[in-house]
Amino acid sequence: MNILVVDDDKAYLEMIKLVLNGAFDSVKIKLVTNGADAIDICQHDNIDLILLDFYMPKMNGSTVAKLLQHTNKTKEIPIIFVTSSSYSDFEKEGFEIGSVDYISKPIEKNLLINRVALYLTIIHQNKLLQDANYKLEKKVHKVEDQNKMQEQMLIHQSKTSVMGEMIGAIAHQWRQPLNIIATSMINLETKAELDMLDYKEIKRINSKVNSTLQFLSKTIDDFRNFFLSSKVKEKIDMVKVIDSTIELVKTQFTSHNISIEFQFDEEVEYIINGYFNELRQVILNLFANSKDALELRMKKVDDLDGLITIKLNIIDTKLEILICDNGGGIPKDIIKKVFVPYFTTKFVDQGTGIGLYLSKTIIEKLHNGSMNVDSEDDNTCFKILLPMIKI
Repeated sequence: MNILVVDDDKAYLEMIKLVLNGAFDSVKIKLVTNGADAIDICQHDNIDLILLDFYMPKMNGSTVAKLLQHTNKTKEIPIIFVTSSSYSDFEKEGFEIGSVDYISKPIEKNLLINRVALYLTIIHQNKLLQDANYKLEKKVHKVEDQNKMQEQMLIHQSKTSVMGEMIGAIAHQWRQPLNIIATSMINLETKAELDMLDYKEIKRINSKVNSTLQFLSKTIDDFRNFFLSSKVKEKIDMVKVIDSTIELVKTQFTSHNISIEFQFDEEVEYIINGYFNELRQVILNLFANSKDALELRMKKVDDLDGLITIKLNIIDTKLEILICDNGGGIPKDIIKKVFVPYFTTKFVDQGTGIGLYLSKTIIEKLHNGSMNVDSEDDNTCFKILLPMIKI
């Protein structure tokens, strides 16, 4: 502990130093005879407590206290005024300018020791508390960092878990284009054997094959980009997010007799601030859950047309996204658990139970939104609310 004693009377300074050194082993006493030196020491050294003479020539204690109050480094230092004034005279000004206490002159030795001991104890306890708070904050930050890392791992795990679904979608996306290329090449070979080829025909077939190859390349790019994490938030058009996700699965869903209807007002801009690929992952997770439910129900109900509907609405300053399906609904005893991590009603090789949990985490923690589910009769609807950006 460092105590600064300020008094223009050197005899008082020496007396106070002698008393305090005799009472406290771990305290360093610094003595100055004027206010200017006191302020300078406080700015450059770590002072824990100040004993300050209230009446001094040139710069009195009141001025020193006011100047210390206006500097971040010194404004929290407790000041005990040493004054020959009565309490009533001192009370008018002393406490208003930052003093925590006062001691009257002539100073009584035991009173000085007890008063300083009290404030040294308070200061020590405050330091212990600050140190504990600092350590607690470090632990909190460490836990937060671990939680963020765990969430990122879960997001990656969620993406990996739908990779099989994505590979199936690629197979369906590629089947027709590959057939087009194969047919074109057979046509080219046949006409060449029959000597029926001309430049226009070669150019037509070449153009058709090239456009098909570009489609295949774009499909690979779309799937590759899906597995990349967005680095920073950006202005995002949710129509583009949903459209691009529909494109990933449309061919596969059509082959399973599942149609997707996307309803929105074309004159409205549905712009939010967020992460493009993470939002696509949420939509894809919901599509995958709907597909599983629809395929299961279509095995039980003849001539059922599977339908997934997406609707965009604006409610006050929020964007509402409704994703619904007619896959039979979710039982009441299960619906409360769908967002619980690792909860799943599927077989081990069909689901990990983290898709909906991660989707809710992405919406709520990364985008300050909300995500809920409602199920009535044979229909299930997931409702997402996201803050919108003013254009």
